[in-house]
Amino acid sequence: MSAPSDNLRDAYERRGELEYAAPPGPPPPWDRKFAVFSAALARYLPCEAFLDAGCGDGRYLAALPSLGLVPARTIGTDIADSILRTAATTAERAGVEVELVRANLESLPFPNDSFDLVLCVQVIEHLLDPARGIAELGRVLRPGGVLILSTDHNRNLVSQVLNVPRRVVVGALGWRGRRRSVAFPHRTFRRQELVELARDGGLTVRRLETFRFHCQGAPAGFQLLLNRIEARLPAHRLGDIVWIEATA
Repeated sequence: MSAPSDNLRDAYERRGELEYAAPPGPPPPWDRKFAVFSAALARYLPCEAFLDAGCGDGRYLAALPSLGLVPARTIGTDIADSILRTAATTAERAGVEVELVRANLESLPFPNDSFDLVLCVQVIEHLLDPARGIAELGRVLRPGGVLILSTDHNRNLVSQVLNVPRRVVVGALGWRGRRRSVAFPHRTFRRQELVELARDGGLTVRRLETFRFHCQGAPAGFQLLLNRIEARLPAHRLGDIVWIEATA
């Protein structure tokens, strides 16, 4: 069945060739996103069937052995073969047996109730129909199964303030947009909007959080300091990333 984002495949094949050509190295200590979602995965492992929907370079697949028992059925999907080739190398180097399937998140090629744990990190903001993508994740999740899903938050006020000086310089010098070599959709979501999309997709949201502040181009030491400060704050609504844990 065709889906809107099928038309984006060529763009993501090109993006895979340019941005995902090599497997990732060890996650740097300032990669708070990887730390948060690795910890979230560990809470639900071991499990029988796991899907990394939009697996990218395969870094979360490769992390499975260090988080718990690797699920008997482990599948990763992405829309581009060029990206999946890198994910295959990443998983192989980590000793993880994984089935990799080219698929658009808006039309997953799996039966209903296929997985008891699904991860979807920073994918829906690149879809033409994010509501359909979330509904598909709910469809393939078994009753009582868990979805961990994240996307970009549109109220990341702390990072917006931190990055004002850089935006002013980039705008003044006419550099805006010069780093993007491939055009693809990108949007942000409000917290409540994400909750409503999940509910419309038949899911029950059990956890809703935002996290991470960033200052683009800042030294690694400054980002580490930001991470430590943000990690010690009480629950807040100002992070770059909004994420949910939801059940079917």
